[in-house]
Amino acid sequence: MLTDDPTDDPAGEAGRAAATTDDEPELRRFVEQSTTMTGFTAYDLYGTGMARLYLDTARRQVGAPRLTRFLDIWQRAHDSGPPAQLPPLDREIARAVTYLWYTGAWPRLAPAAHAALRREVPNTEFVASASSYPEGLVWRAFAGHPSGAKPPGFGTWALRPPELPTEEEIRGELRAAAEDPSTEAAYAPAADTAVAPAHDVPADGVPAHLLPGPRPSRAVPPSAVPSAAPPPDAQPQKAGE
Repeated sequence: MLTDDPTDDPAGEAGRAAATTDDEPELRRFVEQSTTMTGFTAYDLYGTGMARLYLDTARRQVGAPRLTRFLDIWQRAHDSGPPAQLPPLDREIARAVTYLWYTGAWPRLAPAAHAALRREVPNTEFVASASSYPEGLVWRAFAGHPSGAKPPGFGTWALRPPELPTEEEIRGELRAAAEDPSTEAAYAPAADTAVAPAHDVPADGVPAHLLPGPRPSRAVPPSAVPSAAPPPDAQPQKAGE
């Protein structure tokens, strides 16, 4: 678990204040690029109170120079094509940063990415802080609440949850935030293309148990969820073995 330890900074409060000031442009840029990774506006991301912690976490895990390079590549990708065209290592970093915002935890990286980054830390998932779990975006995404934290209030279970926004509504919200001169973050003109799928998927082309949100999951009993298919080279097991 990552925490802010005063003993890590020999310069004391003055040194930490100076470092915070110097990091402000990088923090703003990290949040701006995270909007297209998460589908949430900069206002929402800052509102979690986790922006600086997540920036520090990502720096520790991939290295500050490599994170800066990733943000450069991610920003350029908005002007040239969808994120699927990113190099594999940068797609893995994007996945990890998105996972961090949504769950409050840094995930285990793909072994190839772990090796390519030459990381000197264990390749295991961990929670960034005790506060990051209840601030995960996943709870806002489906109008839920974290178990054991932030209870919704007495009687709220009797109310129907709000309708989930459509993809077009999410795009429109990001565009409106980008065009608002009072918004602190300034987005690239084509930033909203990063949330577009590589191709159109028909509504009936996705199994109900794979759709996001609480409503489809409530409507599908566990017995109706198909089990995973066995590997192609798996041999059928004989009775009694």
